[in-house]
Amino acid sequence: MIRVMIERHCQPGKEKQLRDLLLELRSAGMRQYGYISGETLREAENPSVFMVISTWITLEAWKAWQTARQRLLIEEMMDSLLTAPRNVRVFVEDYEV
Repeated sequence: MIRVMIERHCQPGKEKQLRDLLLELRSAGMRQYGYISGETLREAENPSVFMVISTWITLEAWKAWQTARQRLLIEEMMDSLLTAPRNVRVFVEDYEV
């Protein structure tokens, strides 16, 4: 299982547009093989910063969705609302304790 964290810095005043696109992206992602769950958070001190955390069964499932045409089209629309490039981080479970 993996977790993907994507941080986006939205232009002030464009938060609703970004939130709507994030909901559209999650809705599409939920239909993808390997999707387990997701959540969208906003930074408490700066509500223009969004963090999306999604859980996938494998890195390969995430990579397939990451390059899917539908996802890329929505990401392109979101990019026009951002003040900086999105930051994507992928974490894997660590079984060494």
